[in-house]
Amino acid sequence: MSLFSQDSKFTKFMSRLTDVCRLNILWLLFSLPVVTVGAATVAAYSVALKMVDDEESYITKSFIQAFRNNFKQGTLLWLLTAAALYALYIDAQLVFTAEKPSIGLCVVSILSAAAVFCTFVYAYPLTARYDNTLQNNLRNSFSISMKYPLRTFAVFLICAVETYLFTFNMLMEVFGILVGPMILFYTVSGAAKRMFLRIEKDNQL
Repeated sequence: MSLFSQDSKFTKFMSRLTDVCRLNILWLLFSLPVVTVGAATVAAYSVALKMVDDEESYITKSFIQAFRNNFKQGTLLWLLTAAALYALYIDAQLVFTAEKPSIGLCVVSILSAAAVFCTFVYAYPLTARYDNTLQNNLRNSFSISMKYPLRTFAVFLICAVETYLFTFNMLMEVFGILVGPMILFYTVSGAAKRMFLRIEKDNQL
């Protein structure tokens, strides 16, 4: 089989990389007002969840449609996410600025960060995939994290490694700008899709 044939692994990889770049550009453009980051992220997850199983072919059209359909809930979700991240930032400042931070404060900070991650990590793909209330999506995200703790921890580790690689040097930073967010979303989508399907079979979503 030729390296550049339509069915070759190289061609499929380059095609998928191109799709990821396109989706990342859309996400960046639609996130520019900052307040629309949530709606853009839900839209990106809507496409990424389909890309996981090669179900998506009209990326731009699907992204824009999902952005419109989930604008209100995505925006509210982003505001809650931003508030939670700011609270974690304040908490981290207390830990790192203290001369001798207590073990209790460190434990509380770690548990708080874990709770925030578990609450929001699947909330965006849940919002993208299911017609549900914001409260239920947040609750379901946390429940799924507790139901599959090892997989959720693996998602955290992989995303942490990817984030580190995208800040490793200037070249990787450029690569991170071009595709970084979508690779993170794609990582979460791949894990979330399998868990969603399994839970759907049990009629729990």
